[in-house]
Amino acid sequence: MAFAYESKSPQDVLVYTTDPVMHKRTVILDLDAGVNCGDVINPTTGAAYAAADGDDCAVALQNQIAGDARSLVISDRGCVFNPAGLVVATAAKETAYTALIKAGNRVADANTEI
Repeated sequence: MAFAYESKSPQDVLVYTTDPVMHKRTVILDLDAGVNCGDVINPTTGAAYAAADGDDCAVALQNQIAGDARSLVISDRGCVFNPAGLVVATAAKETAYTALIKAGNRVADANTEI
């Protein structure tokens, strides 16, 4: 059976985690729009990350539909992210990467050693 769209999973977003349990956390948010695995978001609002959000940045590790009091698994610390798996606005990309690094994560590139 072929699907027109296959959603991402954490394996598409994460290259490595230092701890299989503590690299993620669950938050309860009122989501105005659906969130997909790999979306870079503001973890206090659930909205897509914008440069104005500063250090308030996380990566969604699951898909979640819009609605009130939705449970969402997001990144915490100790993650190495695959940049090809991250979805972030071009204008906010560098700020988002800096915020993720400041939170104790890394964004892989061609020269990343694990």
